[in-house]
Amino acid sequence: MAMTTQTVAKTVADLTVAEFKELIRETVAEAVAEMIEDPDEGLELRPEFVEELKRRMSSDKPTVPIAEVSRRLGLD
Repeated sequence: MAMTTQTVAKTVADLTVAEFKELIRETVAEAVAEMIEDPDEGLELRPEFVEELKRRMSSDKPTVPIAEVSRRLGLD
């Protein structure tokens, strides 16, 4: 249900059950989208960070699985 001038002028009492449900779906979807937006979207990584990341990813040093990190921090 695209919000047109006509539907915006309606009150909740004027909506059908289907229109009301669609309004709720749209509102929830918008709220969720706002909560999960990436505030860094479109920003570029600093070159020194990219180089450090490449260095660490190519390292032979063993990594710690996320489950182990979680356990060590008491997050499990």
